[in-house]
Amino acid sequence: MIGIVIVIHQSKFRPNGFEFVNNCIESLYKFLKKDFILYLFDNASVEKYNVPNYPNIKYEYIKDQTIRGLVGPVNDGVDKAVEDGCDIIILANDDIIINETVNDFIDIIENHEHKDIGLYGPLSNGCLKTSHQYAEKVGKGILETTNEDTKAKAIIRGFFMTFTKEFVKNFRRPSGKFLNEDKLWRGGEVSQLHYIRPLGGRLFVIKDCWIFHYATHGILKRLRILNRRKKRK
Repeated sequence: MIGIVIVIHQSKFRPNGFEFVNNCIESLYKFLKKDFILYLFDNASVEKYNVPNYPNIKYEYIKDQTIRGLVGPVNDGVDKAVEDGCDIIILANDDIIINETVNDFIDIIENHEHKDIGLYGPLSNGCLKTSHQYAEKVGKGILETTNEDTKAKAIIRGFFMTFTKEFVKNFRRPSGKFLNEDKLWRGGEVSQLHYIRPLGGRLFVIKDCWIFHYATHGILKRLRILNRRKKRK
């Protein structure tokens, strides 16, 4: 079983948020041939999301996004996926569209020799061009990022960050959380990279999978607004 964790949001700063997630969900149910549970965390959208009539969707509405930001719901999703017995967990953005290559991605992870300590990501158009994950089409093979890589290349981006339940067990933080909740909005990938590598964690780009990513940045505008509100208080 696969657990897919997605945090969604629609507001005046991100007016097409529900359109993005609808397209994402449609592609998941069209192309992903493995059994999966979809965990949707609606992070204080101005109105609650109308969950489409697909099986195995677990939806939660969060009234105040300022308390735990993006990282808090993601940690909750990881915990729920582990509790539900998911063998592989995917942290996905809502503004992606997958295709049939996602099945090769899952097959490779399931059979990879380092799956207990491996953090995986696909290729995508929505990455920085300096990243190992940037590509305009699917490739072939597995690339391990190393400590010698520049930071931009070495990070497995959070738009489709994937790992096993064994990885969660091996790299939970002393707080019991999977991701560091000191940085609620940004920096989860970098923080995770710095945390797992000294403990033996390894990062892999699976080139056999390519995912379309809109790479919207409405979150940055929302974050600036929230910060200004806090300063005024």
